[in-house]
Amino acid sequence: MKKLLVLLVLLAVIVVAGCSDNDEGSKKEKTDANKEQTTETETNDDKEEYTEDKKVYQIGEIAEIKSGLYDFPYEVTVNSFELIKEEKNGINPTELYGGELEPEESIAVANVTIKNTSDKSFIPSEKISAQFLIEGKASQNSFDQFFTERNKELAPGQEITGDLAYFNMYESNKDFQLVYEFKDSQETRFILPNPNK
Repeated sequence: MKKLLVLLVLLAVIVVAGCSDNDEGSKKEKTDANKEQTTETETNDDKEEYTEDKKVYQIGEIAEIKSGLYDFPYEVTVNSFELIKEEKNGINPTELYGGELEPEESIAVANVTIKNTSDKSFIPSEKISAQFLIEGKASQNSFDQFFTERNKELAPGQEITGDLAYFNMYESNKDFQLVYEFKDSQETRFILPNPNK
């Protein structure tokens, strides 16, 4: 009988100990989940804070940018911006469009300078991209053949200048933006006022 009593007491101790371990496990899981939620909230707050604080550049200003993906610094300056309907600087809207443009259509041309401020060489077309936004929406229609210097290695301290061209721009559009490091924490925007407004 004593053996049975000892066995029952031992079994009760094991059950109680097992239950308390489960409680601790649940508490730990809840604590970990709370930590993750707090970290996620803090991260989202940081992103919102950065968005509100980031600088928007104008034509002629030098933007110091850090590649979010490749972690190197570079500079960009938008030297000029225009909407063209006729051939200019080797850019022929009729040829690009494949026919005559509609009266309200034009080609957007941003002349930019890119400078390598890092200590390593890189090929700009492989490491840097510029998104052209029309009233906040990205344009997918770009031409790369006018700024071929972007396809060559850019050594530290060197800079290149050329034209970025985009089509299907409408003269009625109010604002344009050229964005580097698009949708990254390093996102940098240039405001390009419509020259025809």
